[in-house]
Amino acid sequence: MVIIQFLLLLITGIYIIYIDFKERIIPNKVNLVLLIGGIIITAIDYKMIVSHIAGFLVLGILMYLLAVITKGFGLGDVKYLFTVGLILGLKQGLTALVIGFLLGGVVSLILLLLKKVTLKDFIAFGPYLVVGTLVSFLI
Repeated sequence: MVIIQFLLLLITGIYIIYIDFKERIIPNKVNLVLLIGGIIITAIDYKMIVSHIAGFLVLGILMYLLAVITKGFGLGDVKYLFTVGLILGLKQGLTALVIGFLLGGVVSLILLLLKKVTLKDFIAFGPYLVVGTLVSFLI
């Protein structure tokens, strides 16, 4: 089961990193695959169903609110976080979110200081969420 979870997150994560950097979008089809995988994982890991559902709701709603309030995140990021919460559960999902935010923030700050981007430029956030998710899964 753990190998299936990891492969699901790794394979879709590589695709998300590539597409988000290139086209600045996390496609719905990838989030749909993750959602279906998350539902199957939750059904198999039924002893932790509360954590999976709580992760889905808390991470997804939190990211949605951040997207609406800041207008700095896309709905692909929001949908991705819903699925990450479902797959990882609440604790690992929150860890993934924190790692993703820290990594994205540090990289963005470095790019700003090096004048590679400005505050008005778009910076793909999905790749940092993916790395946060994978790191969270492995720790």
